[in-house]
Amino acid sequence: MLTTNQQLNNDSISRKKSSLFRWSTAFASVLLTASILTPAFTAPTAAWAEEVTDNVQQQAAAPYALTDSLQVEVKSLLNEKTNDGTRLAAVIRVKSQGTKAVKFPDLDLRVTTTDGQEYTLQASVLNAHVIRSQTVEELNYYVAVDRNDVFGLTELTWYSVDWYAYPKKETVQLSIPVSGISWNGQLSVPQNPADNRSWGEPFVLPAAIDSPIRYTPVSVSKDFGPDGPINNIVLLAENPSDGSHTVPDFTLDGKAEPGASNKLVFNGKRVEQGPIELEPKAKKYIHYTIPTDKDTVLNSFNVLTTETFQQVDAKGQVSAISYNVGRYNIQLPSGNGISAEFAEAPVYEAETAFHFDSISNAIDPNLSISLVEFHKYLNEGEGYQTAIAKYMLTNNGDIPVPLPVYQTKLLSQQGQKYNGTRQAAAASEIMPHSSYVISYSYNLPSDLEDNQMVVSFSDGKTAGVTGSSLGAYKVSFQASDPTASEMSFYPFNVKLNTWTLNAQTYGSTTSPITYTYRLMMDLDIVRNEKVTVDQNFAKLRLELIDPTGKQIGTKDLPFTGTNRIISGKQFIKFDNLRTDEQEYPLTIHMYEVIATPTGEAKRLVGILKQ
Repeated sequence: MLTTNQQLNNDSISRKKSSLFRWSTAFASVLLTASILTPAFTAPTAAWAEEVTDNVQQQAAAPYALTDSLQVEVKSLLNEKTNDGTRLAAVIRVKSQGTKAVKFPDLDLRVTTTDGQEYTLQASVLNAHVIRSQTVEELNYYVAVDRNDVFGLTELTWYSVDWYAYPKKETVQLSIPVSGISWNGQLSVPQNPADNRSWGEPFVLPAAIDSPIRYTPVSVSKDFGPDGPINNIVLLAENPSDGSHTVPDFTLDGKAEPGASNKLVFNGKRVEQGPIELEPKAKKYIHYTIPTDKDTVLNSFNVLTTETFQQVDAKGQVSAISYNVGRYNIQLPSGNGISAEFAEAPVYEAETAFHFDSISNAIDPNLSISLVEFHKYLNEGEGYQTAIAKYMLTNNGDIPVPLPVYQTKLLSQQGQKYNGTRQAAAASEIMPHSSYVISYSYNLPSDLEDNQMVVSFSDGKTAGVTGSSLGAYKVSFQASDPTASEMSFYPFNVKLNTWTLNAQTYGSTTSPITYTYRLMMDLDIVRNEKVTVDQNFAKLRLELIDPTGKQIGTKDLPFTGTNRIISGKQFIKFDNLRTDEQEYPLTIHMYEVIATPTGEAKRLVGILKQ
């Protein structure tokens, strides 16, 4: 009886002989392949190679000759542990080099493991049996094995089996080395170091996927949806070829370090639905969202493609088994790019036009956007501050331009982001050679003391939590003095010359006594006539405050319409007072009030004291 070591040595010798035979067969196949390889399987052209010189390495999937007229290459290889064992799967691309349709030979496909075990893969019921001339078919194979230990894969081998011989005769038709190319599940990373990329480094999908489109990670941000944090990743897709191409289906999975959550991988999905077609030399943003648990910080994401294996169950019903295969692991910037976003944003020059991303079509090229007012005010008794930004949109063209629906956010130096809320109603279009003012409000923490923030713009047309980034600028809050006699309500400038507040008493022996107050204001109002406003524009609100600080009356004064405030003396009567006695001294708070979908936003512009 052989000892354990003798048995292992004999097994090793047998495997080496078998491996040598398969290697020689594979080598002969490579020589044959080199002479009959068609352009579909060749390396990228010189022109395309020049396009991807900036750190993009095309993954070459080596083709092998299975027969005189059929070539094969490995598109995907899976070796994934599950709770029930291990899933092994392979997707093989087959191309016919002949001049007529060829039947795919009846062969067994087996995978060899690092410990010498060999498993036969089951063919999908939807695998093609005939390969038409000069076409490519994908064949899917799968098997689940009852193993929970860790092992690798070394070879894929096609066997021709003569079942009528006794004992049955097996002949190696082709063997392909596959060490280091299998995907080992969502917790793994690509085994090829070239497939582990830094943020901002472009990549193309493997050659076996047959797509020339190049992808570059350009933006990452975090938002909070109804169910928790959502990480938003934007890729720039570029088609460098001279033909149109559809973006292949792939997804992103976020990966986190062990921490408060036991979950380390978070599945993402593409925001854009349906096929994405890229014309020659075209560029387009693609958006992905990755929901995570609270306090989870992602440090990288995997780029994965999905494969599907079809099988027939015991009842004769066809069922599908889907799995993902990782292609790249891409590191996220430190802090998800928040600190870098603030540091890299340029300082905005007051009342100049913002420069936006030229790839996006969110902003009409004839439209310029500038910031004309940016104020911050602490809402007394509300526990938060309100920042109000007014953007002037100018149509420099000769035809009306639709009002763009863009989103804005404020980014603090500490990395917190605050969504902007657009005014409740706005015009639908901007007339030629005219301007329109639109307001956004931002709710900020009461203890936020930053005098400078980054305002970032994104495409509001994109379906998802955030759209495509258009640009970001550092902007400083404007100083506001509520005791000054001049107040800005761009495009209106209001100067208060004089004012008086008088009490009036009404009543008789037969009716109760009531009190009202009449305010006289002498105003000078100057307006920029080139800027259009409508009935949705901000209003001037007057709040009557008693000596205890309680509000006892209000009055809203519009800047547009028949009852608008005008230059000169005007009298405002406070009715429906919340008091049944005459008060003195009184204070009048003057606010700019803007209606938003989430309520009113107001800014203190003046204080009048008796």
